[in-house]
Amino acid sequence: MASDRQLNCRDCGSTFVFTAGEQEFYASKGLQHDPVRCPSCRANRKAMRPEDRFEAPTYGTYVSWGGRTPRQLNVATCAQCHQTTEVPFLPRGDRPVFCSNCYNAVRERQEAEEEAAAQRLAAQLAGGAQSERPEGEGPAAEREEAPSGFGL
Repeated sequence: MASDRQLNCRDCGSTFVFTAGEQEFYASKGLQHDPVRCPSCRANRKAMRPEDRFEAPTYGTYVSWGGRTPRQLNVATCAQCHQTTEVPFLPRGDRPVFCSNCYNAVRERQEAEEEAAAQRLAAQLAGGAQSERPEGEGPAAEREEAPSGFGL
């Protein structure tokens, strides 16, 4: 079982306690290295991130790549429900733009239509393959014509 350990902060040089509970948490998350900053320096460093600063714009700024890169979002109107939504691309007007809920519904409907079309095509191919065989050909005819010494 892990015990509490004293570590030195990289930024301020003070000593802080890395508790057994924190060590278990780090291990459960797969983190292999001990923390290098004390809790107060970690909080200060987090506050210095652009997305957390007061000056940073809050509208249309979401983060990607682990919270480091701001993502520019553009305002658009959903073509189906006419609600205002934000999208990560600049709408050009030649294609419809959907909000998240409407996009998921449209995508599910398209996937269902594609699956139904694939099933129809498979049924046509299976039906066409059977109707194209002349009488006396196929697996049943082959079994009947096989010599009796082959165990069929």
